[in-house]
Amino acid sequence: MSVTVGYVLTLAIGAMLLSGVVIGVGGVVDSQTDRAVQSDLSVLGQTAAANVESADRLARAAEAGRSNATGATNATVAVAVDLPTRVAGIPYRIAVDDDAVTLRTDRREAAMEIAHTARVNVTPTTVRGGPIRIEYDHGGAGTGNLTVVER
Repeated sequence: MSVTVGYVLTLAIGAMLLSGVVIGVGGVVDSQTDRAVQSDLSVLGQTAAANVESADRLARAAEAGRSNATGATNATVAVAVDLPTRVAGIPYRIAVDDDAVTLRTDRREAAMEIAHTARVNVTPTTVRGGPIRIEYDHGGAGTGNLTVVER
């Protein structure tokens, strides 16, 4: 009988140790995933903001050479940006406005806001993460706007 009791106690202690290790490792994995998501969002936000600024510079250069006379050609710019559709396996969204590019994940409360210095008006837009295009079109009166669209 003592052999059976010893065997059961050994199994119980082993199961408790194994569950403790699984719980401990699970917390480390979640922590590492959160850090990876924040890091990826930062890099992607910097990339998107830099491309908004590039489109801004191109739009201002196109406007500088454009005539306002009737029948003049439109000033158009398009900048394609290849971004991944997920960060650390999690989908995200990109919001762009006059001041910043904000990336936010769909499942976790992770967000990153990166300021940009575009001088051309930016149409407030929210798109899914992934390949985007930053467009500028000015053919009529008033001022043109930069718009971010999904590709």
